[in-house]
Amino acid sequence: RDVTRGNEAVASIVESLGGAASKRIECLELDVADEGSVMVAALKLGAKHAPGSIYGLVNNAGVGFGRSTAEVVGVNYFGPKNVTTAILPLLNPQTGRVVNISSASGPMFVQNLPPAEQSIFTEPGVTSHMIERKIKEAIDSKCYEEDDRAYGFSKACLNVLTRDFADMHPGLKINACTPGFILTDMTADMGATNPPEAGTVAPLHCLFDENIGSGMYFGSDAVRSPLDSYRGPGDPPYLG
Repeated sequence: RDVTRGNEAVASIVESLGGAASKRIECLELDVADEGSVMVAALKLGAKHAPGSIYGLVNNAGVGFGRSTAEVVGVNYFGPKNVTTAILPLLNPQTGRVVNISSASGPMFVQNLPPAEQSIFTEPGVTSHMIERKIKEAIDSKCYEEDDRAYGFSKACLNVLTRDFADMHPGLKINACTPGFILTDMTADMGATNPPEAGTVAPLHCLFDENIGSGMYFGSDAVRSPLDSYRGPGDPPYLG
């Protein structure tokens, strides 16, 4: 959303990699919570890239704590949904990949729910329409705002969306992952110390691993993880 910071990031990357990188990277203004902004960005991409010519999309935008449920899911759930939907025609239908940056807060949120409430976040076949009814209930009731659980809720919903999109687009590899507890603007006051580079392991795995499946959630160590409990780096993989 901040073009100045985006251009500064581009300049930093070009300086690091050399001038040839300037032909492969650019800043594209985008507010994922604004459907109009999403459509404008998609049109700009479409003007430069033919349908089916883009390899991958990483949905990394996110907001955290101290916000309303509507604000949090607007960015963390509907943002990836709207951006992916807008960019889908440009993705290669046979090799394209989508990576949704989720969080371990999603499985931990589900883990702390009563068992009867967990199934909508874990059962196969749950659609985005079904989870969006749950989102509407949460927004109307504000039930996750007093104890600041809206963030974990939004990421649990994003994991459901990931599986639903994977089911709808079997030619693509669509997965979610947590980057780990990374030092960002959002976590600066929460004790995070891991540099951004440490958060690239799982996203790069989802983007480039040749044997990866689709509709899965991966831990920060790029190992498949459950949707309803926390699996730490180095723990055995989830096989369910």
